Amino acid sequence: MAEQGHLSTVEKILFLKQAEIFARASIEQLGRIAALTQEVQFETGETIYREGETVEAIYVILKGRAAVERHGKIIHEVSDKHTLGLWTALDLAPALRTVTAKEPIHALKLNVHDFQAILSLDFELVKAVFGALARRVREGQAR
Repeated sequence: MAEQGHLSTVEKILFLKQAEIFARASIEQLGRIAALTQEVQFETGETIYREGETVEAIYVILKGRAAVERHGKIIHEVSDKHTLGLWTALDLAPALRTVTAKEPIHALKLNVHDFQAILSLDFELVKAVFGALARRVREGQAR
C-alpha cells in the first residue's frame, strides 16, 4: 500500500458524499471525516485485509476494483464508491472476508479508532451511518 496526497479536503468531501455509507451525512460531518483520511494505493493482487485478521481501517474506493473472498472463494467484487472494512470497524471483530485488489485501487483510508471517535461525538452521524447499513441489510447487500 502506497500513500498519496492529490485530493483537497473539498474533493474528499464531495467524494465521500457519493459513497452510500456517508450519503446522508452533512457537509460539516463529511469535513471532519475527510480531514482524518489519507489517500492510499493498492496494486493489483495486493491484499487489503485478510479473513480472521483485525482490520485497522475503513477504505472508500475512489477508483479500482477488489475481490471479496470467504474461505478462499470469491463471493463478489466491489468498485468505485464502495466502503471496505466498515462492519469490522463497528464491532472490532476479525474480518470475515479477505479483500484483494483486482486492479489498481486508489482509496481513502480512515483509521478505525478515528471513525469510532467521530461517531462517539456525533449522534446524527451515527444515525446516518446506521441508516445506510440498515438499507444494505434490507436490500440483501450486507458485505
